Amino acid sequence: MHISRVQIRNFRNFKALDVSLTQNAVIVGENRAGKSNFLYALRLVLDPSLPEQARSLKVTDFWDGLDDPFANGGASIEIDIDFTEFESDPALNVLLGDLRLAEDHTTARLSYRFRPDCEGDPKSEADFDYIIFGGDDETRSLPPKFRRRVVLEVMSALRDAESDLGSWRRSPLRPLIDHAFSEIDDTELVKISDAIGEASSELLKLKNISTLEDSLRKKLRDLAGQRHDIDAKFGIISNEPSRLYRVLKLYIDGGLREISDASLGSANLALLTLRLAEYEWRRAQNDQDFTIVAIEEPEAHLHPQLQRKVFRSLFAPGGTSHQSLFVTTHSPTIASVTPIDQLVIIKDQPDEGSKAHSLAALNLTKEDREDLQGYLDATRAELLFSRGVIFVEGPAEEVLLPGFAAAAGYNLDELGITICSVDGVNFGPYVRMGELLSLPYSVITDWDPIAGKDPLGWARTRELIVDIRRARGLKELSKDQVSKLSSDEAFLRSGALKYGLFLNSATLETELAKTPALADAILAVLAEEPLFGKVLKKRIAEYQADHSKISAERLMLMIGYVGKGRFARRLAERISLLAPPKYIADAVKHVVEKLA
Repeated sequence: MHISRVQIRNFRNFKALDVSLTQNAVIVGENRAGKSNFLYALRLVLDPSLPEQARSLKVTDFWDGLDDPFANGGASIEIDIDFTEFESDPALNVLLGDLRLAEDHTTARLSYRFRPDCEGDPKSEADFDYIIFGGDDETRSLPPKFRRRVVLEVMSALRDAESDLGSWRRSPLRPLIDHAFSEIDDTELVKISDAIGEASSELLKLKNISTLEDSLRKKLRDLAGQRHDIDAKFGIISNEPSRLYRVLKLYIDGGLREISDASLGSANLALLTLRLAEYEWRRAQNDQDFTIVAIEEPEAHLHPQLQRKVFRSLFAPGGTSHQSLFVTTHSPTIASVTPIDQLVIIKDQPDEGSKAHSLAALNLTKEDREDLQGYLDATRAELLFSRGVIFVEGPAEEVLLPGFAAAAGYNLDELGITICSVDGVNFGPYVRMGELLSLPYSVITDWDPIAGKDPLGWARTRELIVDIRRARGLKELSKDQVSKLSSDEAFLRSGALKYGLFLNSATLETELAKTPALADAILAVLAEEPLFGKVLKKRIAEYQADHSKISAERLMLMIGYVGKGRFARRLAERISLLAPPKYIADAVKHVVEKLA
């Protein structure tokens, strides 16, 4: 079972959010986009620890874009949570069977409404009340035991792991130890208790200890008087057999130190592990049927390598079908190891409130999915936190573009624009993701001419136009339009610009060499290559003396000897103040203007 869809209307950041989900969800977004408010919306329906008073909201909880929550009969905050794939589990089927939608018996819906409960227009918050029901039918109230059986557990970003682990009442270790001790024979516990008592007695017989004990007992008696004497005594632990379970603690470093001595990250890792073990134990004891574990900003306590290890393990295939994880994060590291269909991006859209975009909605082939997942993993998923993106073919463009943008007056980091190298020309899945996320983007690609054949960039651009139109839900191109895109270069290039596709006339490096200042920079880098012999050095000198003699084919061969990535890094040091070719400048400007 899992939450398959969440709809939120008129609540805090959200005017009208509607998002489809898979088993787990890693929710990313900028500060104040609504990640915590999304979890709180779930809590209003599912969290058993939330006081009933907290479920009755305030007028300030309405979406800020509402002019007047009291007008026209009063506004309503609405939250709908859909569950699917519960029918194969008898216990869940019993819980959710009466909460199914009339139009879809495979989906159960739980709903929350905060709305006026009065005649006419409400006058104050006192005129509002909440109701929770199921099956899209207000007469179907939520069964009282529901939140005990389907439980939302929240681990907050500012949690105090040491305190939780140190408090016997709050520790997730407590029920696990309680259960383990309940299955131990009493005679075994008595033997251990006697042994502890003997060890305690031997320790107290030591002269220095017994002297200190007598001194402290006397001071306490003198201070409080005989009547209020607390009769204090030293001891290792209580040796009462029925209380032995209270003495077990979690130690670290092979038992050398208590958890209170652990780093904040280690303590939080221990707490997370014990919480997950506790939820698993409760399901095994039939105390719960399904657990939704919500973890807020775990990166606050875990270093990047540990983030990757922990969340790769948590999201590994074959996990429990009786648990879902909801994680809110600012960490590209956590996002990078999340299966792509479990990523949810929340973005604020002016006048529309925050919207959620689930990458589960991407229509990808297995190969495309692997490409995108590999990119996100390699780059630590910076793209998901961007305000705009420029898709390029490879590392050369990725290295050179920041300098070219700076020469045009743009700081890409300040603007929140990411340069995404697709390591090839398979732009399709990337632009579909850009469309799904409503992310301003442009594509920079080579024309790649081939003697006697159509340039490779021609078909690539035509297919991208078709891809983008489909992603936007536009009408399919007619045969005549496709034919013209395939035969009329001017028509193709004009159409490409409308969709943010920017092409050169050959390749990046040969295009750069057409600009005198950039040609000088390219040749200066090649002239410094120590492995070039007399023939190549003479050729470079000829090119430096007369740019018209530059052969594109030979230039590319020399760059290939150096290595395109290494060459680009060396060239980047020389171009920070040099204007880029027009198609690159236009591609950067296209994204910048869409951010405004």
